[in-house]
Amino acid sequence: MGPRGDEVEARAANVRVIRDPLHGDIRIPDEVKALIDTVTFQRLHRVKQLSTCDLVFPGATHSRFAHSLGAYHLSTQLLDRLRDLHPGVISDEDAELVGYAVLLHDIGHPPFSHMLEDREIFRTFRGHEEWGRLILEDPENDLRQSLVGLVGERGISRLMDIYAGRVHPIALHEIVSSQLDVDRMDYLLRDQHHSGADVGTFDVQRIFRALRIADDGSLRLRPEGVPAVESYLLTRLHMYDLVYFHKMNILTSEYHKLLLRRARELASKGELALERTMESMLLDGNLSTEDYLRLDDGVVSSAVGSWHDHTDPVLSHWVDRLLSRDSFHKRLRIPGITPVILQRCMIPLSAEITAAGHDPVRDLLLARVDNTGYRPYMGGIRLTDGRDIADVSSVAAAISKTVHDTMVFVPVNVREACEEIVRNTLS
Repeated sequence: MGPRGDEVEARAANVRVIRDPLHGDIRIPDEVKALIDTVTFQRLHRVKQLSTCDLVFPGATHSRFAHSLGAYHLSTQLLDRLRDLHPGVISDEDAELVGYAVLLHDIGHPPFSHMLEDREIFRTFRGHEEWGRLILEDPENDLRQSLVGLVGERGISRLMDIYAGRVHPIALHEIVSSQLDVDRMDYLLRDQHHSGADVGTFDVQRIFRALRIADDGSLRLRPEGVPAVESYLLTRLHMYDLVYFHKMNILTSEYHKLLLRRARELASKGELALERTMESMLLDGNLSTEDYLRLDDGVVSSAVGSWHDHTDPVLSHWVDRLLSRDSFHKRLRIPGITPVILQRCMIPLSAEITAAGHDPVRDLLLARVDNTGYRPYMGGIRLTDGRDIADVSSVAAAISKTVHDTMVFVPVNVREACEEIVRNTLS
């Protein structure tokens, strides 16, 4: 006999359904809702997933909030499947904690996500994972208080062990953080969807169907899952090449970092007035989690806009570059530039830029990006027989080599002359 109508209604009342453009309905139980509804978690609405990528891909304005929900959703699907396949290996408590770990994995991100993880910007520098740990350890934080109410101090300790990989089965950690974790699966699909980049895709459910927990507690892939993982690895490779490392995203990221470093320098000398939140970011040597959580994309963008007419020529130079696309620097259109080649032509490039009335210190911008489709190492993607995927997949083996790319940006009116200098150096 099925459940009575009042039981179904009561059960439904304990679940919130959120409609996601990628995964469809995401079911949020009351205990998860208690975490999502905190001020700390709601802040993720105001932190863009892809920093400045929307300047190239206008639809890429999605947030860390949406990504966190999507990753949580995938974790519940994978956990349900693994627990059906391996009864008793993952306890009810650990399944709950892994879901929370995935949900909360991004709470420590700074404004504009990875772009501003820069020790020359934050006076108190910490990576987003370290900030996340400190937030969950802060007794005054509303998210921690909500989490304590759900799992207690012992549960939070276990959650930290899951993040750090100090657990058995280690699959608990690998679901949260590995080369085949639910975080990567969601952001690759989500970022492709919102950017509109057509780089191919992969079948998450097919990968899930091929995953098992080995005797040593690690996640392993059955051979029939190799083609799906190959598609996943290729999607990742192309997303980095075409979206994350797009020249405009790299350039505007550099603009942000350069102007914020200059703002910090001016403010430290009393030559730039800052409102409290930006002051804490740039100058506070003992930044608290409370003050850190006041920072978001809007706070930084508002401050940057207010510096447009500042009398300092360096600061206003970078703000002007960022706010006016017509004045963006342009990348040299020559493939194969290496640091060695660049060093050989640095003097003539600087002379050309100076002769055109620009400052070579400010107007010769360099950025290096490294893209690796797959990194074979202990704890990588392993098959049920113990072999690394690169041992059985020509695709994984072929994209294991790191590709280096040196980007050179100059003012548009000297680009052709600078390109000719580089060509002469290469010949």
